Amino acid sequence: MGGISIWQLLIVFLLFGSFIPLILTGLSNRAKGAGKVGWLILVFFTSWIGYAVFLIITQLVKPTGQQQT
Repeated sequence: MGGISIWQLLIVFLLFGSFIPLILTGLSNRAKGAGKVGWLILVFFTSWIGYAVFLIITQLVKPTGQQQT
């Protein structure tokens, strides 16, 4: 008569899943400064959709000396 119900597991996964994009955006090297804060706000309110837009719009920062191909 104890343990975790399926509803409790679902709530935990939904809460944890909504914070993953926020953490990934915060740790990303794709944006810096005020731009990163803006992206964090967008991802906070839109979660995975905002993170997908972040990945599409921003580009990886290439080290100096390398050319794009």
